[in-house]
Amino acid sequence: METVLEGGLEPAQRGPGRGDAVTAAARSDPIEGLLDAIGARLPGPARPREEILTELRDGLLEVADANQRRGLGHGEAVQLAVRQFGDAPTIAAAFWPEMAAARARRVVFGLFVTGPIVVALWIWAARSRSLGPESGVFDSSLSHAAAVLLIAATIGCGIWAIIAAGHAPLWPHIEPQMALLGAAAMGGVAVVADLAMLSTLSAPLASLPGPVHQVALAAAILASATRLILTSRASRSCLAMRTMT
Repeated sequence: METVLEGGLEPAQRGPGRGDAVTAAARSDPIEGLLDAIGARLPGPARPREEILTELRDGLLEVADANQRRGLGHGEAVQLAVRQFGDAPTIAAAFWPEMAAARARRVVFGLFVTGPIVVALWIWAARSRSLGPESGVFDSSLSHAAAVLLIAATIGCGIWAIIAAGHAPLWPHIEPQMALLGAAAMGGVAVVADLAMLSTLSAPLASLPGPVHQVALAAAILASATRLILTSRASRSCLAMRTMT
């Protein structure tokens, strides 16, 4: 669940050894130095960022080779290629919409995937005590509202994921700012739903005995609490990323 919901707002963290190696390479190679500066300005999931940096690296190497074929030395050809590409802030700004869309898609997809899992765990917890009055656990208006919110959030996330991914040809293009705002809003709905489930179902279900039931209840509580924390963090990351333009 953490892997699905946690996309990471900041660039991927490197271990000490790899970080030292990258820093040394950046000092000796202007291309790696430029790529390192660009990567530090690209928040969002690591995979799209690495794909962007790989594409830029290939382009820089091609331009440097072309400069060498025109008679420049290796060092001069590389320096010229870096100048021809532009500065790191400008290049990073050009790729920000792509990273924003990737971030929004990841959050929405995570909510879409984890929603049914959380619901299934709560249903299992309610039904695992066959001799208890578990049918009355879901009779409160708050539990009904929580179920509606979870279903609405799951359906909404599925629709939003299709639209944000560009797979809805009849739907107008959504700007990255709106995609991030929509992902954050759906995360907020999921947080409210998880809070409602935890507050309305935990105590009634905890009063029912049975080892299997207690394990099922613990799994449901852990899933909702974990998703609540990660979703809150992911929603804040989406809102924070909107201010980075």
